[in-house]
Amino acid sequence: MKSYFRYVAWLVTDVITTPAWLVLFVTPVLLFLPKEQWGDPRTLNFFFWGFILWDVVSAGLWSFGMAVRREQQMGTLEFLMLTNASRAVLFSRNLYPRMLGLALSLVYVYAFFRVIFGVEVLLLNPLGVAAVLLVGMAASLGFGLVYGALVFNFKNVGPLNSILQFVLLGLSGVFFPPALYPEPLRTLALATPFTYVADLLRFYAMSAQTVLDPAAEWLTLTLYTAALLLAGTASLSLVERRLKRTGGLGTY
Repeated sequence: MKSYFRYVAWLVTDVITTPAWLVLFVTPVLLFLPKEQWGDPRTLNFFFWGFILWDVVSAGLWSFGMAVRREQQMGTLEFLMLTNASRAVLFSRNLYPRMLGLALSLVYVYAFFRVIFGVEVLLLNPLGVAAVLLVGMAASLGFGLVYGALVFNFKNVGPLNSILQFVLLGLSGVFFPPALYPEPLRTLALATPFTYVADLLRFYAMSAQTVLDPAAEWLTLTLYTAALLLAGTASLSLVERRLKRTGGLGTY
């Protein structure tokens, strides 16, 4: 909370960019839909929850995956590596502030969504939505740890963050239901954990049809999340050991 409100520019940026992203993304998509769907509450709700999912997907890359890079840039990576703390814990401590950021995003997006489009947001099962967001953030953390090992190894990943972000957003059916995808995109969509986060979130929020049975999607998402967390922890350890042998651990 102190970090967020300490910098006025961050707050102003969030307030300004949130409606800008809404208009930039939603308006062109609506233009490709039949006119009768432009004001359809379910269509607009689909986009609302898509923006919330965008925050969950982005967390894996920007908050968790890039945590290693931020420590490199600040010159604190070497000192962290001297501790005996779990590497996964060291680079996942952004989970709490990211959850706070997600809550703030919900408030921002809801407020501007109501002002711009004048549609009531559907939230049919609040507990179900909260559970999916929590598990989704854990899956994002696991993905971020795996990606963080890549950053750890190659140091500066350049534009890969943005490329991966939009590829994942497209493949995971965040703004478009995977059922509408042609093959082999539909099969690829089922191979990403965020597809199930998106599917279950819309199922609980607006009673949307899921690709698989909800129980099967919960099982798949839970197994996926556990596998990503384990893989992320192991990959960070492996990269660290290799960098120690080659002398590249503290290299910026």
